[in-house]
Amino acid sequence: MAFNFLIKPSLETKFAIDYDWWVQSRDDLQVYLLTHLTPEQQSKLAQGSLQEVFDYVDPQTGEVFPRDRLSLALAESARHDELFPGHIGLIDSVFRALLINSNRPLNARELADITGRDAATILKTIGGLRIYRGISPVHSD
Repeated sequence: MAFNFLIKPSLETKFAIDYDWWVQSRDDLQVYLLTHLTPEQQSKLAQGSLQEVFDYVDPQTGEVFPRDRLSLALAESARHDELFPGHIGLIDSVFRALLINSNRPLNARELADITGRDAATILKTIGGLRIYRGISPVHSD
């Protein structure tokens, strides 16, 4: 059994969103995800069922998998010019970077390249004992 809390993350440690954390959390993932959309996208989503599912082709891998309307809207927001405005917090920026990367693990340097934030600051914030928004280190066994 690994003691993950004893492993100090480095700039090369990969991070991802742990959706199991959200199950344990008192926060609502769907409500939080909606905050990452533009007001126009939010009102479009309000006109139908969020559970409606479509086939989605990952542009990087070509893999086809089901996505609901909220997931598709989040993928669309990834192409939005103002994805990382200066007024959003670091945690929200990192969360968005992981979302647009289909939650493929990224290290602090990669997250810095995407968000425009400092890699050392990202690591200090998400590399501690506290887990913010489910963002946690991905440890290989």
